[in-house]
Amino acid sequence: MAKQIKSKKPVTQAAKAEIKRFRYLIAIPVIALVIKLITMGNIQGGGWLGADGENYFKGVDGLYADGFFSKAEILNYWPAGYPILLWLLVMISVSKFVYLISFIQTLFFAYATYYMTKNISKTSVAWLAVPASIFISFNPTLSLSTLAVGYEAPVAACFMMAIGVLLASKLNPESSQYKFASFAGAWIALASFMQPRYLLAGVVMLMIWSASFASRKVGLGLVAVSIAAMVLSPALLIARNAVAINKTSISTNLGVTMSIGAGDETKGGYNRIGPEIPCSPQVPGATVTDNDIVKCVLNWYLTNPKKTAKLAFYKSEFFWSPWSGPLANGTMARNPWLKISPAKDLQDSQTSSHIVLGNFGKFVSWIWIICQVGFLIYGYLILRRIDPLAKLLANWSMAAVSISWLISIGTIGDHRFRIPTMGLSLLLQVAAIWKIKNKVSKAL
Repeated sequence: MAKQIKSKKPVTQAAKAEIKRFRYLIAIPVIALVIKLITMGNIQGGGWLGADGENYFKGVDGLYADGFFSKAEILNYWPAGYPILLWLLVMISVSKFVYLISFIQTLFFAYATYYMTKNISKTSVAWLAVPASIFISFNPTLSLSTLAVGYEAPVAACFMMAIGVLLASKLNPESSQYKFASFAGAWIALASFMQPRYLLAGVVMLMIWSASFASRKVGLGLVAVSIAAMVLSPALLIARNAVAINKTSISTNLGVTMSIGAGDETKGGYNRIGPEIPCSPQVPGATVTDNDIVKCVLNWYLTNPKKTAKLAFYKSEFFWSPWSGPLANGTMARNPWLKISPAKDLQDSQTSSHIVLGNFGKFVSWIWIICQVGFLIYGYLILRRIDPLAKLLANWSMAAVSISWLISIGTIGDHRFRIPTMGLSLLLQVAAIWKIKNKVSKAL
């Protein structure tokens, strides 16, 4: 029999570009992963302490000694989710505990970056995938935070996974949308398990997703499935505290946190100025509870609209402030980037500190803040105009970033609070930068 020669279909330029892009989307987070693993090997203990590292270790100590229902005060004052996850790692190895934290957080972040950008590469904004991967993978503060003991980088990875799942649902309309609803809800549940404040951002993102379906009944069913998965994490924390301390609450620090950021003289940061807002218990003679303080702060905001607006400006400034310099405000003194930052070296130098911390430094810092927010908004507007799926991507990202920003306004202004949604803010900012870059290239 004569051999049948099968003709091969020629590979189109578009297909070649897609293959090349896919390889880049794997290579970029892998290279960042390898660099961080090498860095991890050269850090004493395998990682750094984040802003609240010691407190998380205290929580782990309580869980290790007494189990899941430990009465350790730190586990009910702050949400116990992140210490519980660390406790699971302690049960694997005590001596290599910090190495495990750094490795797992770094691996998770790398995969989340790949997963989100891979799904973006299948949309009409495929051009955004590679630059977004580069900016996210090699952003010094965000990426190096995976080597620090803190919830910020893992929560950022959870949000990227959620965006990736929501994109996958729209790219695969023939697949079971309830599966995607469960997965998206699970990632938001994990994020809110570590820090419950991000539950609201997740709910809004999923509401936007459900509204994109033609059938209102289907949309409501999907969001119901997602929320059912999401509420498991706060329910677990409430159940733990109910047994451990007989209080049905996630934590008991919300009122204290809100009180720090409010008042007649303060500017809304951790370094408060002036007296706290006076607060009396609901029941005369009783102890002032955390819920009492929350109500007192909310009432103060409502009865002092001008001061509230002024505080909102200051807290926004702090939220978007640089990591160092004259406008830096927050709890990022342990930022890994500051260990090698040229700006920090100049700030610490006697010969140049007056320039960095003076009027010139303030000018540069304000330009940095304005550019961040400006690129964020411009990138959002660009994506919204492209097509329905790009518009959804823009809305999901902006919803998470905006709600994180608003929560900071309602509590404390701190630049650390933008890290958990930083992957999504960088996504929008990169869209703006790439659009400007292309316009400049065409003009030249």
